[in-house]
Amino acid sequence: MNSRKYAYLKVNGEESEIIIPVDTNKPEIPELIQGKWQRIVDLVARIMQVPAGLITHFTADELEIFTASRTSGNPYKKDDSDRLGIGMFCETVAGSRKRMIVHDAESEEFWRKNPHSGFGMKSYLGVPIEWSDGELFGTFCMLSDRANIFTSLFVDLMTEFKEIIETDLLNILLGEELNKQLSSKDLELREIHHRVKNNYNMLISLIKLKGSCDEVDVEEILADIERRIRAMSLLHEKIYSSPDTTLSDLGNYLNELILILAEDIVGSDLKINTEIDQVNIGSEASVSLALILCELISNTAKYAIPQTQVPEITVLLQESEPLHYRFVYRDNGPGYPEDWSVDQHCSLGLTIVKALTKQLGGEAEFKNNEGAVCESILCIC
Repeated sequence: MNSRKYAYLKVNGEESEIIIPVDTNKPEIPELIQGKWQRIVDLVARIMQVPAGLITHFTADELEIFTASRTSGNPYKKDDSDRLGIGMFCETVAGSRKRMIVHDAESEEFWRKNPHSGFGMKSYLGVPIEWSDGELFGTFCMLSDRANIFTSLFVDLMTEFKEIIETDLLNILLGEELNKQLSSKDLELREIHHRVKNNYNMLISLIKLKGSCDEVDVEEILADIERRIRAMSLLHEKIYSSPDTTLSDLGNYLNELILILAEDIVGSDLKINTEIDQVNIGSEASVSLALILCELISNTAKYAIPQTQVPEITVLLQESEPLHYRFVYRDNGPGYPEDWSVDQHCSLGLTIVKALTKQLGGEAEFKNNEGAVCESILCIC
């Protein structure tokens, strides 16, 4: 739904009201910036020797005094307001989005009737203040009870300070966007930590299951845990360095992870083939895929490498339909024994693969096809 609001202005030289968008859902102006703007208004008013310097803010219904100079004779004060559509000086500046000088309000009928005449203001110099997206914030203006005082030097001075004020507005928006990204990143990292915790709770349970088997290799279990931690560490690094809070280049991450795991588990003599589609993936699926690969490569190192002269693995992740990907892991070892079953044998690694595949909406299928193959259709989003 469009929440943009509009102001209706009475502008000099226009027969009908001018409609302009005004700032909506914009951040508050920090106190530090408000203090800076106060000093700017005070300084310019003193330099020009005028009683009133203002920064105004437009809403859909009113013109508000956001900052008023602390100069002698200033009839305006902060938070004063007046309704729009009555022909104030600032309405014409806002409606035209241009600098305006009124040298003598008494010399033109339109300005003789303007609401500021009651305060004795005879001359005016104002510039529009805009957010970087084009929405109007308000005006920066000087008013005097004397005519014909605004020189070209004063115009240049106002233009320079207008740019400073608008740069402040830009920096406020950039700061808000940065805070949003950091907050989103923090939430995503919290989700990653939660997900990792859940996975390690599962791994602890499976390690206990492994300990109940007849043969327990403590060094092997510790090495398995170390590899999983390395996979997690790489994932955290990739997520944290990404421009947003997702893993936008899954292929790069998996290729790097495979190389690290292969070097760590197998050594440098392993041939690696990968075909991985470009996938923008969340942390949850990233964690599961990392652990699946960790277990499958460990399985290859344990059972295939010792019986293969030129060891080779292939990893495919290809879209089969929207948000569904065919995952295939294959090595060129002797394959699974004919009487082997993941359900009947105490295999920590492949039990983990089955569980993680289910988390991704798939069913792991283990089979032989010129080596051991693990295949599934995964739901990745």
